[in-house]
Amino acid sequence: MFGPVSHIHAATDVLVTGIGLVTPLGLGRQKTWDSALQGKRAGRRLLSQEIDHFQQLTELLKRDPAGAPIDHPAVRQSIVRCEKIFESPDARRQFDDTWGQDCLNNMMAFCLNDALSDSQLNLSQLSPERTSCVIGTSKPSLRSIEGRSFEHQWPSDFRYPRDDLWTSGFMPDSPLRTIEYLTGARGPGGCPIAACATGLFSVIEGAAMIRSGQCDVCIVGSADASLRSSVLAAFHRLGVTSRHNDPQTACRPFDVDRDGFIIGEGAGLAILESRANAERRYATAYCQITHGLSLTDPTGMTQIDSSGGTVAELLRRLADPFPDFISVHGTGTESNDQAEAQGIAKAYYSSDSGRPVCFGIKGAMGHMLGAAASVEFGLTCLGMKHSKIPPTSNFQNADDACPIQVTGLPSETELNDVQSAVKLSLGFGGHVVGCVVKSVD
Repeated sequence: MFGPVSHIHAATDVLVTGIGLVTPLGLGRQKTWDSALQGKRAGRRLLSQEIDHFQQLTELLKRDPAGAPIDHPAVRQSIVRCEKIFESPDARRQFDDTWGQDCLNNMMAFCLNDALSDSQLNLSQLSPERTSCVIGTSKPSLRSIEGRSFEHQWPSDFRYPRDDLWTSGFMPDSPLRTIEYLTGARGPGGCPIAACATGLFSVIEGAAMIRSGQCDVCIVGSADASLRSSVLAAFHRLGVTSRHNDPQTACRPFDVDRDGFIIGEGAGLAILESRANAERRYATAYCQITHGLSLTDPTGMTQIDSSGGTVAELLRRLADPFPDFISVHGTGTESNDQAEAQGIAKAYYSSDSGRPVCFGIKGAMGHMLGAAASVEFGLTCLGMKHSKIPPTSNFQNADDACPIQVTGLPSETELNDVQSAVKLSLGFGGHVVGCVVKSVD
């Protein structure tokens, strides 16, 4: 979708200046990052009050359902203290009465406050007409649509304002419109829906908007909360969820004993700025986005070419000769990991330059589906900043069919002189998406 320019261009170079995260490992980018580096894992058995149709789902799965959930009441309570996005108590109450009815919107609001604090950017510094938002999700909020979210998020005496829920919770672009509402952004907007690659689509579409001069600031990201019986049952029948008994060790990306993933929830958001805008306010950037590209693998709706041909072609077109590390999709399914590893090996491991180390985070926090790629992009940027990357939780025994160098437990991997990284995401429907970030000149 876009490639590098040959020299520094203040108006169109795309810098990442802020990251906001809500994940099963912690609320906020710092808690998530620290927990990831320490090798912590969030998978566990779900309680009957945490998921609908618990008994029927247990009978289908032949065991209690597992996942990596978000503490949604804690997210909501934390929003009350979000000084960056609310100028007054009245503004908080107005948000509560509208967009705050839905958990996806609440996670995105928390992420926005987290990212604004990180970038030291105030909403008053934004020019509405030069600010854009690209916020996606893999599906509308099932917690709202299936009509049960109030049981988990609201006190028993709260009257659920259903008249507003249609616009604030039932539409897939509700998280996008939440961020537009909070920021006052009036520039071009977008709501990508590309299954598990949604978050990275948001990143590269937002970067392309800055590159083309449509905006100076673009807020990008995605959210997902799919720990619902409908999703767990469907993915169980597809054969992509793990059958291992211990939820903490169930998802084993690239391990010879892998057999699928557990589902997680979360949200990720990044603030992208043109170099000129960032320099005007003396902002410190994580990295620069230099390349972004997507291809389609036509193998099948839920299948991928096991030879890794499409992945390899995408990486070659990204034109980064040798990244210092790769943030992989790494679902822990047999087909995805083999295709991804084979593609990486074909693109990078055939040269004498060395082998970029790879890490995946889904063993630690589950597969967040539509939110996975934006959260993993945030961790990629943090890896660039700190010159270290988290371990790939539960990776112990390498599979010969996955010939790549994977980080393992127990702790982070230190890197020297990090100059570039690649984020790779795949999604049902044949989405194959890649993005290159580099150190800021």
